[in-house]
Amino acid sequence: MNLFIRLRMPYLLENTQLRTVRWLVRLAENDALRRARLIILEHILPTTVEYISHLKSVDVDIFALLAKPYSIDDAAAKLLESSGTKPILITYDQLETSTFLDDLLNEAIHASKNDTRPILILDVGGYFAEPLKRLSPEAPQYISGIVEDTTFGHNRYLKAVGDIPIPVFSVAKSALKEIEARFVGRDAVAAAESVLRGLGVSIAGRNALVIGYGMIGSNVARALRNQDVIVQVYDKEDFKNLSAFIDGFHINAKRKLLEHADIIFAATADRALVFREIEECKDNVILASVGSKNTEFDMHKLEEQALSRTPIGRHVAKYCLANGHTVMVIKEGTAVNFLLPSLPVEILDLVFSEILVCMTTLLTRPADYPAGQKVYEVGSADLSDISKKWLRFVNN
Repeated sequence: MNLFIRLRMPYLLENTQLRTVRWLVRLAENDALRRARLIILEHILPTTVEYISHLKSVDVDIFALLAKPYSIDDAAAKLLESSGTKPILITYDQLETSTFLDDLLNEAIHASKNDTRPILILDVGGYFAEPLKRLSPEAPQYISGIVEDTTFGHNRYLKAVGDIPIPVFSVAKSALKEIEARFVGRDAVAAAESVLRGLGVSIAGRNALVIGYGMIGSNVARALRNQDVIVQVYDKEDFKNLSAFIDGFHINAKRKLLEHADIIFAATADRALVFREIEECKDNVILASVGSKNTEFDMHKLEEQALSRTPIGRHVAKYCLANGHTVMVIKEGTAVNFLLPSLPVEILDLVFSEILVCMTTLLTRPADYPAGQKVYEVGSADLSDISKKWLRFVNN
């Protein structure tokens, strides 16, 4: 295993599909990145291994790599550990209700006081929003900024940004993230269909409800239609319901749609269904989350109120409710798309590259992005540069 690791890591650097990332980290103008200290909260997947290897190749200090709960590939975690970057396993309770992140930030600040490395934070879900509001007055001089990757996290930072004393960037709404969302939507449907096939169930011809018609939800709806599923859409924003209607999907009041849905995909980056609404669903409904966190369905109340919970097949649990209805939940209400292998590496190359641009921007042009003003995004010129380079690598 150790020999494999020694051979594998250099191989990743030279034969990676993260070709735009490799190009960016090697740019002379990105020398500022070479002294950065990173705190990273990320899914632990094979693509993460490659991304970390490129960062370390230019002497970036990976101060802490926090493993996002429910999306950890064991082989990738072992590979990272063997290469000197052991993922830190954490729970949602540690992220949300403890001082774990506060303590981690203080440890990084203490290290940067000694060696002057600027700190950058890469977040997936907005978990640092509250800890950053609690920073000491001296702390911001050591932290150059934070970059958020998800819509759920983007929304959290929008609410908190006025009280955060460091610049906040997000890639969650970018054109490159939209490309990634197409693959996430397809993967969510493919994963759910694969799980249900294992139970002898087909989704073709069934009524599916997609709650949330943003980047992810709209692509889930399109993928379902391509699988001969009858697709209905609900979003709390009426302009998105209008968009769904124009795209050819049936819309109605949420309660009406719940009465007829055989399978529900939730992609709201919020709470799609509270327990009362789960009770109102059709008997034997199937719930599948496409959210970045396990908040789409009120799983805590479901676990608490259900008369029984029975695992059926792989990745599915059946809950019997007091009203006589049965509810099937895939993957404990966490993101179903993570049941499949990671997205194509060359697609993730786009978003990883955009995150790199955010990082170097924070390091080289801090005066242009004052804290507490807004959640900043990469400009169209930088997105075009990434796209142009990516196309040169792929379209040859």
